[in-house]
Amino acid sequence: MNFLQPFRSKAKGVPDLLNWAALVDDGVILCKDGALLSAFFYRGEDSESSTNERLNLVSRRVNDALTRLGTGWALWFDSVRMPVAAYSDPAASHFADPITHLIDEERRATALAEGEHYETENVLCVMWTPPIKASSKLADFVYDDDNSTKDDLAKKHHQNFERVLGELQDNLSDVLEMRRLKSFRFTDDHGREHLQDELVNYLHFVLTGLQHGINIPPVPMYLDALIGGQELYVGDTPKIGDNFQAVVAIEGFPAESMPGILDLMNHMAIPYRFTTRFLPLDLVEAMAILKKGQRRWKQAERGFISQVMKQGGPATNLDAVAMTAETEAAMTDAQSALVAFGYYTPTITLTGPVAKDVLADARTIAAEIRKLGFATRVETVNAMEAWLGSLPGHVIPNVRRPLVHSLAVADMAPLSIAWPGLPENPCPFYEEGSPPLLQGATSGATPFRLNLHVGDLGHTLVFGPTGAGKSVLLSTIAAQFRRYRGATITAFDKGNSMLPLVLASGGKHYDLSPDNEQSPKLCPLQHLDTPGDAAWAEEWIATCFALSAGKQPTPGQRKEIHRAISLMRQASYGRSLTNFVGTVQDEEIREALNHYTITGALGDLLDAEQDGLAGADFSVFEIEDLMNLGAKNMIPVLLYLFRRFEKSLTGQPALLILDEAWLMLGNDVFRDKIREWLKVLRKANCAVVIATQSLSDAQASGIMDVLRESCPTKIFLPNEEAGLSGSDQVLGPRDLYLGLGLNERELDILAYATKKKHYYYVSPLGRRLFTLELGPLTLAFVAVSDKEGVKRVKALHAAHGPAWPYEWLRERGVSYQRYQSEDYRHAA
Repeated sequence: MNFLQPFRSKAKGVPDLLNWAALVDDGVILCKDGALLSAFFYRGEDSESSTNERLNLVSRRVNDALTRLGTGWALWFDSVRMPVAAYSDPAASHFADPITHLIDEERRATALAEGEHYETENVLCVMWTPPIKASSKLADFVYDDDNSTKDDLAKKHHQNFERVLGELQDNLSDVLEMRRLKSFRFTDDHGREHLQDELVNYLHFVLTGLQHGINIPPVPMYLDALIGGQELYVGDTPKIGDNFQAVVAIEGFPAESMPGILDLMNHMAIPYRFTTRFLPLDLVEAMAILKKGQRRWKQAERGFISQVMKQGGPATNLDAVAMTAETEAAMTDAQSALVAFGYYTPTITLTGPVAKDVLADARTIAAEIRKLGFATRVETVNAMEAWLGSLPGHVIPNVRRPLVHSLAVADMAPLSIAWPGLPENPCPFYEEGSPPLLQGATSGATPFRLNLHVGDLGHTLVFGPTGAGKSVLLSTIAAQFRRYRGATITAFDKGNSMLPLVLASGGKHYDLSPDNEQSPKLCPLQHLDTPGDAAWAEEWIATCFALSAGKQPTPGQRKEIHRAISLMRQASYGRSLTNFVGTVQDEEIREALNHYTITGALGDLLDAEQDGLAGADFSVFEIEDLMNLGAKNMIPVLLYLFRRFEKSLTGQPALLILDEAWLMLGNDVFRDKIREWLKVLRKANCAVVIATQSLSDAQASGIMDVLRESCPTKIFLPNEEAGLSGSDQVLGPRDLYLGLGLNERELDILAYATKKKHYYYVSPLGRRLFTLELGPLTLAFVAVSDKEGVKRVKALHAAHGPAWPYEWLRERGVSYQRYQSEDYRHAA
């Protein structure tokens, strides 16, 4: 072996530069210098929709958490901007008709044409270096425990580390959504089980830029070699593996800071890792450094000759006087424990396979940050030092000596995020890996993925004034909901706004009006197969009697209704209302029910031998005329439609859309049914979307508390009057919006947003202003509700049958062929 010694290189490799040693616990790494390292995923609030008061609160809470730490602790606030897929995988969607498939393909092409899309993930890494035994508590010297071992000391340090991490998470939980990076097990394609750790995978990513996981060996040691298995080329632009590293240093700060001062990073169309490293100091150590600086500035107040000659008089260096006063103010802040001082090092690391491109992106970011009043530079001779200092767990490289207090660090740390929505539908009742409902766009290069569901609850409120784009949104939601396998959609519409879409997608459109020859003929008593069906039919007959006769049926009359329904159940035919009137042996019931038979005003609608409602996976009921007929005529029809809808729910993904709900909320029967649906349809895997132009009608409906509690998702449309207050007697738009949980900043967003373009999403998951990004093909089916357009659609549908959508697109000059897949081309 001795003969090999001269031939062995003593140059340091990548593992020799790294401080990571062993995975000692779930998500806890022991470093070579004895420090413990752990991390959290965290997500802050959307700065664009947060008030200044809320942003200040976030900074104060983070500052308060930092003041509880001291010498030996280190934190890395990492904000990682990464490219993401421009659109969901087409194989994950299951459109049942060619037109909604075409709509989605157009939306896919639009998203791809926008270029790269990026999302931001935030990670907070925390490291603690335990004190050496000689500098531990005085009790360690006074009390001698012969049973104390190194293992006991290590366990004690680990417990203290976990305790402080728990306190840190608790202190920040109301302003940051945090989750520890943990270990996890998985089974590969060969059936073998492996262990990975999210923290180890993250460190591997920040070191190499590679996003694949690393399997943890049975003895989780030598992480430096496990993670650092790449070649490193040093220089002005270091290269590790195939990726060059460029580092932008932020070295000069503006005169004042404010919360989220560097939020522009969330909108950059460039991949990067923005690192804020903070090494807090104990009060004694910080005061010593501040006093040293104070003495230097004090000495600079007078010139060298004046000090040697001990000349009096005023100071000649006014800048030194100001800096002395500033240092004294900093010492006062430190002693008050309102802030903690420490070493602050911000860097932005960019990585990529082409050095020229990486450096160009670095210069772009440096220029953008300089516009905010910061001084920046792209590191050259200090690039290796700066890069190593940005890696979590490395506190020695690239320490910036001037002290910065923790409140300024909180202002400059990446605490906010441009929320992009969830990449998959969160409903556990849908197929695993189901894509989001639809993808829109938001500010910067960040996509926005709209999901109605929060967990398994998808009920949604849509509020907006007339002409703001509400019907277009509902039709787009319906078209995109067709992507889920087996999905069914039922909509109660006003003004035929959904007619083009439902006819184009092969669904059924029913115009419920006695004067309409195309109106479906209904047979409410056709389905009497089960005792539940019979019980519903008896109650429906009793309701019709009460509406027509103006009084409730007597117990004897209810008994007679039951007898008549029982007789009708024995035959599989003859279940019209005329048959019921001929069967029931009560003259008063006959007289009351005649109104709904062929001899009465509503017979053309309700007295059919066979029901005219065909089973369809997309059904739209136009109810504008029906809602104007009065309770006597409207309620029996609505009750039957409700029954048919509820019977259609078998656990499949289902969507119920109630457009212009102000009409429905003003009706007792419809309002009570909405209240019931919001409470029970979650279990049936049905999401209810309630849209209304009148906030005041919703407020006066008596079920506003149910609407707020049962609809976690709310979508608001632009309203220039959003900020107007009401009076003591009448609530204004501002009062109603505030009652729905919006803040003053969000009212400004609604007031200045563009109608028919912007939509504002609010849920417990996040908040974001977004656009639908609709192309001409989509608009041809979701944005046509004028009388002439609807008339033309009906004419084309009658003339061309299933091929009418393609004639419609040709008339409007819309090219659709490039969006067609091979499976659908023959349909044209």
